[in-house]
Amino acid sequence: MNYYIQRQLTEYGPYTLADLQRYVAQGSVLLTDLARSEAMPDWVPVSQVMGNIPVPVPPSAIPPAGSTAYSGGTVYGAAAAAALAPEAFANPPGFHWVGVLVLAVITRGLFTDIWLIVEANWLRKVTNTTKDIFLAVSALASLYVGIGIAVVSEGSDNSPALILGGLLIIGSLVLRIVAVFSMRSSIEDHYNTVEPMNLSLSGVMTFFFGAIYFQYHFNQINSWKRKSALGLGT
Repeated sequence: MNYYIQRQLTEYGPYTLADLQRYVAQGSVLLTDLARSEAMPDWVPVSQVMGNIPVPVPPSAIPPAGSTAYSGGTVYGAAAAAALAPEAFANPPGFHWVGVLVLAVITRGLFTDIWLIVEANWLRKVTNTTKDIFLAVSALASLYVGIGIAVVSEGSDNSPALILGGLLIIGSLVLRIVAVFSMRSSIEDHYNTVEPMNLSLSGVMTFFFGAIYFQYHFNQINSWKRKSALGLGT
């Protein structure tokens, strides 16, 4: 029998009972989370589903005293080591942040916009919401539609078209700022509730570097999750 888990109105699963045991042991699934099987009409606390079933505690889920996943401002380890099931959720995009930066320079920023959509699509998968990818796609579409209108209207007397193109370009910049800060909020929410890692993202870095800054943290998270899955702890 498969079970679904609900936390903060977001649904995950399906998971087998063995999966639930393992995730509860690792701390990814809380006994206070809601659960429902395919045969159950209502959501109930996970504790009711588990009942008296013993929950195994794998040695790899207990971090060495004082251990951290990595150092550099944000703590991904310590408390998170016992609270994260690496395979429970889709990993963030794995492309190295330096590669994103280099391609952004080569393409004069185009790759940054494209990669922001890739990151937003990952957020859509783990949060089951479409607001972030809608904002990222809208920002890119508005930019290039505006550029297209401006190029076609250049040298003509079609002032309304030129104004429209300029407004779309300005609107794309506003949408992009809204998109990156919406994504920042979604990322912090996921990595402080669903996969608790005490993640805190700088507003200044988000504003100036957006997708590149997110990718830097995604690389650190993926590295820690790989080591955690192997039981290396750090």
